Amino acid sequence: MNTILKHTCSGKGEQSVRCPHCATTLIVRHGTYPRAHPHEQQLLINIQRYRCKAPACPWKTFSILPYPFLPIIRHFQQTIFFFHTLFNIEQKTQEDTARQLGVTRGIIKRLARFCHRFVPWFAREKHIGAWGPDPEVNPDHFWMDYTRDFSQAIYPMRWKMF
Repeated sequence: MNTILKHTCSGKGEQSVRCPHCATTLIVRHGTYPRAHPHEQQLLINIQRYRCKAPACPWKTFSILPYPFLPIIRHFQQTIFFFHTLFNIEQKTQEDTARQLGVTRGIIKRLARFCHRFVPWFAREKHIGAWGPDPEVNPDHFWMDYTRDFSQAIYPMRWKMF
């Protein structure tokens, strides 16, 4: 006997995507946007966007970025560490660093400001973070936690609690 109170299995697995802000599964797909491939800049990868349907959640859209994409910034973690090595450790000029990375000096200036926040955070976090010492070891397991912690630390205004 089938009633509306009886729970029937729909055949769908549990939804694995959750809103990173309120942790609800009340989400829908909300289009895609392109990001450059980490090794071949001409190749674009489509990143899925989602819309949070929870009425109390202040975030309306979000994406779950796969490894090695970092949220908000348009550079990869490897690019940031390479820049840090060239500019801060080897003391290369902005012009030399821009030439080696293949970007403009304006991007180098923004990367310099960003690295002043990121490198100290990473040095501290790699010793205490729940995602482990290096997310590159097991990105499927650690990358989402790492990118959430990165986003909360580097861009705190985007994480105002509701």
